[in-house]
Amino acid sequence: MFPSMRHPYRYVWDFWYYFDPKTALYHLFYLNADEILVPSVKHHHAACVGHAVTSDFLRIEWSGEKEFDILKPPKHHWANTSIWSGDIIKIKNGFLLFYTSRNRELDDGMTQNIGVAYTDNILSNRWQLSLMQVPPGYCYQLKNSLGDLSTHAWRDPFLFQDNGQIYMLLSAKSTKEPIGRNGVVGLLRLKDNNLSKGEWEYLDPILNPCSYSEMEVPQLYKDSQGKYELVFSTWAKNDFAAATRQAGGLQGFTSSNFRNFSGIPHVLLPEKYGLYACRVIPELDGEIVGFDTQEGGIRRSGVRTNFKHVDRDFSKYSFNINELGI
Repeated sequence: MFPSMRHPYRYVWDFWYYFDPKTALYHLFYLNADEILVPSVKHHHAACVGHAVTSDFLRIEWSGEKEFDILKPPKHHWANTSIWSGDIIKIKNGFLLFYTSRNRELDDGMTQNIGVAYTDNILSNRWQLSLMQVPPGYCYQLKNSLGDLSTHAWRDPFLFQDNGQIYMLLSAKSTKEPIGRNGVVGLLRLKDNNLSKGEWEYLDPILNPCSYSEMEVPQLYKDSQGKYELVFSTWAKNDFAAATRQAGGLQGFTSSNFRNFSGIPHVLLPEKYGLYACRVIPELDGEIVGFDTQEGGIRRSGVRTNFKHVDRDFSKYSFNINELGI
């Protein structure tokens, strides 16, 4: 078993990354909080985003104190609670970090929105958070529902392109399915591919199996046959798919058309392996890497999927800070 890479004094869980091919380094962006909050499960409400660097997920350079809290919303910003999972993309004039947060004054304080931050230097600890937000809408649950098995879901953005069009995946919940079985992977399409305006069109879920309370941290890849592989994480207690036998963990669906996922799920790494919110790392032969559910920190699984990236090249797109408002 690979060792867990733990922060010297912070509890670390979900992460996302940008791989720099010039330096062969992974820039990790990770959720973290004070370890004292973990036993009472209060760390989710104090989560911030840190930045670290690794070449192999076996040794991580966590950097200094300023590096564990790089996203700091300005006064009166809508993201006035904790920051949750996101995605990072490289664009022509810098980097965009999409993240999840909440407004404590909205509903019960648990209604989630997607925001975006910009920097021209990935090593910077001063990201500029725009006022843009992508709220839940259309056929997706707008807020918490009484009697639900898990909290409201509109989080964990993942961006990709298909035939030159930019899309976003999200962990979401459908308004059309029974409570407790309405976890879906949502799909948005960027109008005119304009990242600066950030106008997203709401589409039907990319996956709606009616078998999960929530489907977290969705990602899209290509398998060795060139088919699409949609992966997500779910806790065993929220997994009601007949084929998985309540295994939870990292699961996937395969399709030749990314707009038409159906069929039977397959378990890539069950929850009993002690990793969650896993990422597939194509640069490591598609190895599954997640956070250690017992100790915190990031750990390699040793399980290789050989999945490849879908189109994640956003280098021809620019971002105009003044167009969005900071």
